[in-house]
Amino acid sequence: MGVTAGGLVARRGRFVLDVPAFRADASGTAVLGPNGAGKTTLLYALQGLIGHDGSVAKPARSAAVFARPAVLRGSALWNVTTIVSAVLRVSLADAQMRARHALDDVGLAECSGADARSLSTGERQRLAIARALAVEPQAMFLDEPFANIDADARPQLRSLLRSYVERTRCDVVLVTASLADATALCASTVVLRQGRVVHEGSLAEIGTTRDLYLQALVAESHVTL
Repeated sequence: MGVTAGGLVARRGRFVLDVPAFRADASGTAVLGPNGAGKTTLLYALQGLIGHDGSVAKPARSAAVFARPAVLRGSALWNVTTIVSAVLRVSLADAQMRARHALDDVGLAECSGADARSLSTGERQRLAIARALAVEPQAMFLDEPFANIDADARPQLRSLLRSYVERTRCDVVLVTASLADATALCASTVVLRQGRVVHEGSLAEIGTTRDLYLQALVAESHVTL
């Protein structure tokens, strides 16, 4: 199905996001741009978390991972189990089994009984990824999903998400300032500046752009586009 938008206009205070057209599918679309460009506003609008004009279409079942994920009261296992049970409408035993597998996949098996509110920032990020994957989403909205993950663990988690996308053909919208994350999960990009689209196309094309922000992003990364 894909995630699509047309004539999308969203306002947050004085800031106005104006995106005439947007599309993301299983090949992944990375949303790039400097601070204040409107990246997160676009993600929120696509999810329906803020009001907007224009049209948005997305699969019925989606999941999100944010840079500062919220956790629910209770154990890490309960955090995942309760979401799975509500979204997939499976039995408690089935939901718990799926939750245990998801926590194991993200390296949190040993923390499954811990109070989610006692987890470190990085562990909460892993928990959010586990919750997202456990509900078997048809679309994922990711806002710096590895921002607080230790550098040595990021490749494994990128691979975990990539494997899920390849297996299920899940649509991906990724907001990031990391080209390593973008190239791992996305083939195309939309670049925002002051709420407007200033570039869109294949991710590889940004290596030839004259945009100063994109040039700096490429220069500081160790990714070959």
